[in-house]
Amino acid sequence: MESFDLPTLDELHLVPGLCEGVCLGAEALAGFPSLDTLPHSAQLGFHGVNVHGSENRNKSMVVHIQNPHEHRKTEDIAKEMVGKRTFIAWPFLQEGLVAAVSDSLFKYEKLMVVPSTPPKIVSNPHFQQGLSHWKSKAERIESVYSKKCGVITGDVDVLVHVRPLKGQCQSFMHASSYKSI
Repeated sequence: MESFDLPTLDELHLVPGLCEGVCLGAEALAGFPSLDTLPHSAQLGFHGVNVHGSENRNKSMVVHIQNPHEHRKTEDIAKEMVGKRTFIAWPFLQEGLVAAVSDSLFKYEKLMVVPSTPPKIVSNPHFQQGLSHWKSKAERIESVYSKKCGVITGDVDVLVHVRPLKGQCQSFMHASSYKSI
C-alpha cells in the first residue's frame, strides 16, 4: 500500500456544480436517461425485478408511469402522432419518427387516399395472425419493462410504430404505455 497525496490547486479554485449551459432532464441530449419526460411516481416495494439473472428478493424502487393518453381513442392518438418526431427506448431518449399507431384491432397509418390531396389517417384491420402477434408484442413490452426495469406501465393497449432517426430506417414497435383506451 502506498499513501497518495491529493494534488494542490495552486491559485486555482474549484467551481462547485455543473458548467454553464449543461442540459438536463427533458432537454438532455438523446441517449442520456431522463425520468423528466414522462409523468410518473415511484415507491419502494417488493416487485421481483430481475437482477443478474434472478428475481430480487429485496425491495426495489418501482416506477409507475402515469398515462397522459388515458381514455383517448387510438385514432385520435394516431392523428396527433403519425409523421411526428418522438423519443423511444425510454428513459434513454432515442429520437424516432412515428410511422403508425396500432391497437388490438387496427393499425392506423397516414396514406394518400386521393392524388393531389393531403394524406389522411387510414385504419387497416389486422389479419388473423396479426392479432396474436400484436397481443404478444404488447404483453412482452409490459413484461420487459416490469421485470427487467422495475417500471409499471399498466396495460399496453396502443403500440406506436417508430422508425429510429439514426441514419438507418429500420421499423420497430415501441410501447408508449397507454392504458385502457
